[in-house]
Formats: sequence, structure tokens, C-alpha cells
Amino acid sequence: MLALYEVRNNRGVGHVGGDVNPNAMDASFVLASAKWMMAELVRIFHGVGIQAAEESVERIVERTVPLVWQVGTVRRVLDPKLTMREKTLVVLYHSTGWVGVKTLVEWVEHSNAAVFRRDVLRRAHKEKLLEHDRAADRVLISPVGIRVVEEKLLSRP
Repeated sequence: MLALYEVRNNRGVGHVGGDVNPNAMDASFVLASAKWMMAELVRIFHGVGIQAAEESVERIVERTVPLVWQVGTVRRVLDPKLTMREKTLVVLYHSTGWVGVKTLVEWVEHSNAAVFRRDVLRRAHKEKLLEHDRAADRVLISPVGIRVVEEKLLSRP
């Protein structure tokens, strides 16, 4: 907690127009520290395990992606020019944790789940863009996939 306070006060993070602009390294530290503190508070005050606390906090700090429109449990990628692979990565980036393949097929509006698994998931898994747990039929975006979304897809005009 003291380290987070130190960054906020002495690195210009908490002050608009400060001498030092917050950079990616500061922002990463602040976000990770804040998530850890929130997870500890959830764990202690709600009597849950570390895994459950981390999952709760991840849902709280879910990424906001302008390309994804969400209504209830339905999500849609708003750029029709994106490929199925790109749509899959964007919607996984927007999600926290594992997503069932059936749900993912609905979100990206693919017409055939078997073809989606073969043409999109299998290839993206080989490229380490995502983890496809075939036994549980679920998918999770990888750090490589996150980097692709942040550097190539979200920065598009």
C-alpha cells in the first residue's frame, strides 16, 4: 500500500499537470497493486479463497473495448471488416477468464462451431494467441493475443 501511495504522490500519477507524466511502467504497477489490494479485501471480508477473490476482482476491472457492444450476456464486435480470428481475439480480450466455445461462436456470429474450432481456434492456438482447452471446450486469450489486440486491432482507425 505504501508503494502505491509513493507512486501516486511522487511520480505525478495522481496529479494532472504534474512534472512527471505517468508512463506505462507506472500504470502497470498501479493497476497490479490496486487489483492485489482489492483481491485481498474481497478474500478477507468475504471469506473466500485466493482464486475466487482474484476472479471477482478480474470481473470488476474487466477491460472496456469500444469495438465490443454488450447487452446482458450477448456481446457483438462492431467492426464488420474484422476477420473471425480478429473478432475472436477482441471478444476474448474484452472477457475475463475462460469463455465456452459455444458462447464464443454465438458472440462472433460464426455459422458452424466445428468449422470455427478447426479454422479459427486450432490455428490461433498453434500461434499461441489463445489457449483452447479442448476437454472443457473453452478458450482463454494469451499474453501474445492480448498484445496483438492492443497493438494492432485497438489502434486501427
